[in-house]
Amino acid sequence: MDWLEEKLEELQSYIRNLSFRKAMIAYILALAVVVAGISYLTMIACWQWEMAEWIRYEQADFSELVYRKGLWWGFWHQFAEQTDSVKILLLDMIRVWCPFFYSFAGMIVTICIFYKKRLARPLSILADSVEKIRENDLAFRVDYESRDELGKLCDSVEDMRAELVHGKEEMWRLVERQKELNAAFAHDLRTPLTVLRGYTDFLARYIPEGKISEEKMYDTLALMSRHLRRLENYSRTMKGIQSIEEVPFSPEQMELRGIQKKIEEVTFALNQVGDIKIHYRKWEEDDTFQVEADDNIIMEVLENVLSNAIRYAGNEIEVWSWYDEKKMEFLLAVRDDGKGFSKEQLKKALQPYYKERKSMEMDEHFGIGLHICREFCKIHGGALNVANSIRGGAVVTASFSFAPAAPL
Repeated sequence: MDWLEEKLEELQSYIRNLSFRKAMIAYILALAVVVAGISYLTMIACWQWEMAEWIRYEQADFSELVYRKGLWWGFWHQFAEQTDSVKILLLDMIRVWCPFFYSFAGMIVTICIFYKKRLARPLSILADSVEKIRENDLAFRVDYESRDELGKLCDSVEDMRAELVHGKEEMWRLVERQKELNAAFAHDLRTPLTVLRGYTDFLARYIPEGKISEEKMYDTLALMSRHLRRLENYSRTMKGIQSIEEVPFSPEQMELRGIQKKIEEVTFALNQVGDIKIHYRKWEEDDTFQVEADDNIIMEVLENVLSNAIRYAGNEIEVWSWYDEKKMEFLLAVRDDGKGFSKEQLKKALQPYYKERKSMEMDEHFGIGLHICREFCKIHGGALNVANSIRGGAVVTASFSFAPAAPL
């Protein structure tokens, strides 16, 4: 029985997957066989019934009556009563016209069966699918098991639905990337502007008192000019890219102390504004060590991390930088004396747009700073890690891969 059921399933599957042309031919052939069989049985039954009526009239020779009936229509009824004459006439008509009647009725039944078996379900599926797509509802699948023309059409509609879903997801990703890029740009402008404000406050505070030499004033103005150029370059870069991952990586040969000096400049400027004291401790070994690095990316990370640290620090912030010669990595750590990270923050702080509940209403906080830093560190071949210090407060450590510069 299992073998028979398996064969029946294979036959049903074969019939179900036939093309419309082959299926229609099969239906018509089946109709012809059924019509021929029923017509034959009907004609035999009518003939036998008709002959039985004739046999009832014993006064006439049966063979003669048959002969007369075949030659002269209407001659036989003189031997029969009126009712029997009508009955025999009807039987004769049925016997002659039944094939045509069965063919017409069979065509109607065959068309209905063909529509129900091969057209109704796929057409309903297609109609529902088109309606859902029109309503912008793509949370469905077009499933139809047949491999006929409508089955292939259903597959095409499913492919179209999948492409629409992919297109919407891609558009959503582009929107999110643009949103992230805009937030990053707005976020990254804050600390550099704060640095410029710090230098401006420094000059405004000490120039009137005559406590700044002309050389120091020119140096400060040169620093401010350099920061402004970096802001211009950064805004030009952000305008020409579609996502943070596209930020260009442009390493240049430089001395390690040059990077440390820029870090000192930023911490000095930020110390001029606000009440948070920033302490910087740098790597004091061979700081003339030549490396290949992109100091713009490093400074972006530093400024973002410092921006977050200033937001949560109580009184002071510590900044460390050192170079790991074995791993050829430059490490930058920032610790604040705030409350530190909660368990949830340690898991989600690097995710874009993550905020604490208490800071949800702070419009100026995008919740994207550490995520930007992580992406910048990746661009420079490093990573970003967050933790809590054993002395209290949060610690953010950024690493950057530094390749030793080729000898000149």
